[in-house]
Amino acid sequence: MKLAIMQPYIFPYIGYFQLINAVDKFVILDDVNYINKGWINRNNILVNGKANMFTIPLKDASQNKLINEITVSDDAKWQAKFLRTIELNYKKLPVLTMLFR
Repeated sequence: MKLAIMQPYIFPYIGYFQLINAVDKFVILDDVNYINKGWINRNNILVNGKANMFTIPLKDASQNKLINEITVSDDAKWQAKFLRTIELNYKKLPVLTMLFR
């Protein structure tokens, strides 16, 4: 049996999905300490064709808490801004046109 274990990421990279596909069992390791400035709540998206780092705000994030104890901020302002950024930069991609009709 092939087993893989990874921490969760916002917008995982293609290799994450390739790993899931290549194993019999995949475990999301979320009962370990959160790492500040890690990739759990950060990633890059293309903005005007260039990589742009974004960070999803978290409630009371701390390296003294487990990943599964941390929640995403429910502040509607960042959510609306982030979704608008994605829409403006990705709505013309064929695979996403159906989402932004």
